Amino acid sequence: MSSNKATAAAPIATGTILAGTAAREVAQHGLEIWTVLALTGGLSAVAVGFGVLTGFGGFDSDDDDNRRDWTTVALASLALTCVFVGSGIALV
Repeated sequence: MSSNKATAAAPIATGTILAGTAAREVAQHGLEIWTVLALTGGLSAVAVGFGVLTGFGGFDSDDDDNRRDWTTVALASLALTCVFVGSGIALV
């Protein structure tokens, strides 16, 4: 379980920072597309981190049957999509 704790620390910390920054921007400036994407991506990263930490629904890295759980794939894809779209919007 200590390996899972170390693996879960990065997405939890990064997601918390990203979601906190987005929430502060929403409070100061209102909703914008990039803040919604940042908040969604941050919360998805936190969900992935907690899933790894608890071993919920296929997030466990010690899974022996080598199958992918769609929860993991969906949340990771959502987080990555938010990062790429948000970066594209920020660069334009």
